[in-house]
Amino acid sequence: MVAPATAELLSLLDSSQPGYLPPMLRAERDLARVRQAAHDGGAGATTAFTSAIAGLRERSTPYHLAGGLLDQAGHLTGLGDAAAALAIDEAREIGTRLRCQPLLDRAADMAAEQTLA
Repeated sequence: MVAPATAELLSLLDSSQPGYLPPMLRAERDLARVRQAAHDGGAGATTAFTSAIAGLRERSTPYHLAGGLLDQAGHLTGLGDAAAALAIDEAREIGTRLRCQPLLDRAADMAAEQTLA
């Protein structure tokens, strides 16, 4: 189920004329859709995350990429996929480079959850 605010935001972004939506917003829109699909247990979320992360790499900022990687890692951890550790490590490297403690904290929390699973 899509949260009302998320649905409203996606609708607003989708109503933009082609070429008027900045590339970063397109990448974030795609990630928001994938997050929702993963939350709802949608089939193909793993593949969709891979595509959304590629979009973030091309059209977004390192900070937003790290956040997307951590979202992807959370999804992969839920599936028991060892690739989650790679996403967490990359997000941690970005957090270190940016000196962004919230990213580092989130990555550390996710890494700890992985060791408990």
